[in-house]
Amino acid sequence: MAIYDQHMHTLYSFDSEAQLRDYLAQTKAPVVTTEHLEFDNPDDGGRDDLPDYAGMVRTQAALSEHYHNELLLGIEAGYFAPAELRLRDYLANHDFDLTLLSFHHDGKHDYLDTQIATLPPKQVLTDYFSRMLMGIQRFHDADVLAHFDYGVRQFEITPEQLEAWGKTALDQIFAIAVEHDLALELNTKSMYKWHNATLYDLAITWYQAAGGHLFTIGSDAHEGPHYEANFAQALAMLKRHGIKEIATYRRHERTMVPIEPPVIDADNVYLSKN
Repeated sequence: MAIYDQHMHTLYSFDSEAQLRDYLAQTKAPVVTTEHLEFDNPDDGGRDDLPDYAGMVRTQAALSEHYHNELLLGIEAGYFAPAELRLRDYLANHDFDLTLLSFHHDGKHDYLDTQIATLPPKQVLTDYFSRMLMGIQRFHDADVLAHFDYGVRQFEITPEQLEAWGKTALDQIFAIAVEHDLALELNTKSMYKWHNATLYDLAITWYQAAGGHLFTIGSDAHEGPHYEANFAQALAMLKRHGIKEIATYRRHERTMVPIEPPVIDADNVYLSKN
C-alpha cells in the first residue's frame, strides 16, 4: 500500500481549474480529490459552493477507462456555524471515502482575504482558534482535521507566539480531535508555501500529548504541478517525531500505511527496521 496525497482540488472546486487527469498522469497510486464544500462563502460572493457529485462520479468513470489508479472521492467540508444543518444534510446524502474538516471564513471574510492581513495577528489567531474550537465541539463527523493554521497563514507567527496565544485552545481542539479519531493533517502548502513548518513541528507534539497518533499528508493542490509537493520534508518531520504510519481512508474506513516500506531479504522474509 502506498502513501498518497489526501488533499487535492479540481475544477469541481470553486477555486480550481485542474483536471482530474492532471493528477492521474503523475502516479500509479490511489487518487482522491477533496473538493470544497463551502456554505455562505465570502470568497465566492456569499454563495453556497456544493461540488457536482454526479459530475465527479461521471468524470471518474470516464477516466477509469484510461487510467488504472484506484479512484476515491473525498470532500473538504468547510464548517460555518450558521450553515451547520446544510452541511450535515449534504454529507448525509452523498457518499465519500474521506472527509476533511476545515475552517475557512468568519461569514464576512475568508481568512486569506487581504482585509484579514490588516488586523492584529494575535486578534486573528485567537478568533480563529475560538471558532475552530466551537466548531469541532459541535461538528466532528470527519476523518481529518485539515490545515489547523489556515487562519494565520498570512502572518509570520512564531512558535513562541503560537504557544503563548494559541496553545490553550489547540490543546482543547486536539483533545476533541483525538476523542473522535480525527487525524491531524500535515498540509504542505501551509508548511512550505506559507512557511509554517515550525508551527506544524510544534503542533505534532501537542497532538501527540493529547493521545493523537493519526496523521495524513496533503498538498492542498489546486493545480497538477503541486501534487505531493514537499512530501519528502513532511515525511521526514513525522519520522523525527517517531511516527511510523500514515492514515488512509476508503469509505471512512482507516488503513495505516508504513512510512518506511518493510525490508525483504533474499528469502522473501520480512525484516524489522527497528
